[in-house]
Amino acid sequence: MISIAVSIRRTFTLPVDLVAARRQFRHFRRVLRYLPDIRLVRTYARDQYRILYSATHAGVYRVDLYSDVQAWFDQADDALCVTPLQGIAPVASRVTPASLTGQGEYSSRLSLRAAGACTDASYEVQINAALPKPAGLRLVPNAAVRLLLQRAVQRRVREITDAFIQRSTARPPRQRRSH
Repeated sequence: MISIAVSIRRTFTLPVDLVAARRQFRHFRRVLRYLPDIRLVRTYARDQYRILYSATHAGVYRVDLYSDVQAWFDQADDALCVTPLQGIAPVASRVTPASLTGQGEYSSRLSLRAAGACTDASYEVQINAALPKPAGLRLVPNAAVRLLLQRAVQRRVREITDAFIQRSTARPPRQRRSH
């Protein structure tokens, strides 16, 4: 198994006030629509989910990484918090010539802060995983494979984060008008 750990932190401004931003990001299921290549595959209980990161690399190699998470909106901190959910049997790791499947740990925090008519947002994501070594890389030293996997996942997490920010700022909910 090859262990990887990837994290990213970004800040951005939402073109809506804090009340509208809270409404937009209060529920994790709703936030998933802003995250490309990540989808909900199972609901265990309220705010407890199995999610799947799935992507095809270089047009031929498919990676499926499952994570069990719990999510809640911390009203005191105006933050959507997502942490690993414990006590769930992990997905079995599997390697084929064209794919890799494994279990990972996903956590994120989206913090919101009022900034006049806008909202400042800070978004942090961390992914940890122990992945099976791809069959085609058996002769490559584990340290080199780890670096290769870590760079590929880091690049993809950066792309997903950029898309999350773009989608979040492009489709803000309608603000209520004051009369």
